Amino acid sequence: MPDSTPKERLMVLQENAAKIEQTTYQKMLNQDELAVRHEDLATNCIKLSSIDDEKKEVMADFKLRTDPLNTANKTLLTEIKTKQTTVDGTLYHMANHEEGWMETYDHDGMLIATRRLRPEEKQGTIFSLGKAANQ
Repeated sequence: MPDSTPKERLMVLQENAAKIEQTTYQKMLNQDELAVRHEDLATNCIKLSSIDDEKKEVMADFKLRTDPLNTANKTLLTEIKTKQTTVDGTLYHMANHEEGWMETYDHDGMLIATRRLRPEEKQGTIFSLGKAANQ
């Protein structure tokens, strides 16, 4: 029906159809429609690239802001798990010869750790000290 108008074609189709169904289907595109789709695709790709670049910049900024917090959280989690913290300071090792222990204290006088005295740390006898002094 190439000579009829679109309205007339629709009327003929509606009157003569065995069944009318509202559905989704595939339709072939002509060259003009394909050209428009190509232009739209190119435009969308350019916009998407621009948005991706912007997203990378924003994500880099977020990373700069979140990294210190993540590092601090890892440290806090480790301290909570181990119930210990890492401290820079001076330690004082005191030999307790009566008990046979080396006691380690911090600058506040808090006992930090104890261990057995090593053989070279044990107190010598008076006789061996005298020999060492005479030499």
